[in-house]
Amino acid sequence: MKHIAQISHRLIVMGAVLLVAVFLSSCQTPKPPILAATPLGVSIPIQVASIDFFDDHAPQAVEPYIDHLYYPSLSEMLIGWGTDTLIPNDANGNVLMTISRADLRELDIASNDDLKALFTNEQRKLIVADLEAIFSFTHPVDNRTASIVVKSSYQNTIADYTTPADSDRIRYFVMTEAIAKFDAEFRKQLAGVSASQGWPVSQ
Repeated sequence: MKHIAQISHRLIVMGAVLLVAVFLSSCQTPKPPILAATPLGVSIPIQVASIDFFDDHAPQAVEPYIDHLYYPSLSEMLIGWGTDTLIPNDANGNVLMTISRADLRELDIASNDDLKALFTNEQRKLIVADLEAIFSFTHPVDNRTASIVVKSSYQNTIADYTTPADSDRIRYFVMTEAIAKFDAEFRKQLAGVSASQGWPVSQ
């Protein structure tokens, strides 16, 4: 009987150790999300003398919009992209970049039936960035003109267990990825216009 009691005691101890291990593993802080940024392209020499930026985006300071809470805002980040990317390379001509949309939204997945069907129960928030800008190119030689409308969108989710710091990292990542997609779409459209006209990027 003593031998059986010892075995039972060992089994109880082993079971308790396993339960503690499972509990501790469940309480561990989740790893931060892995966010791999998309690199932007190199600067583009534009055959104009000047480049102007006009922010026509009107921030909406009501839910679910949150772009007004961040500095720099999404529209300011897009102007920064234009300043770094578009390089004047001529004695005449102008480009006007008009930002018509630069929205950052935070949607509650649990309260939206359409979103609940698309995401798992662990996902709490959906962060969406939408960009739109009009580029108007003019040059006095031969009265050349060109216009393109560039749009982009990117989204990502925030899980229930995400820390406030990591949540902000995800929001910023969504903004930068929307600009990366905008960058790629702009280059695609600009290449199409330039291929047919030999301008505003020299071929």
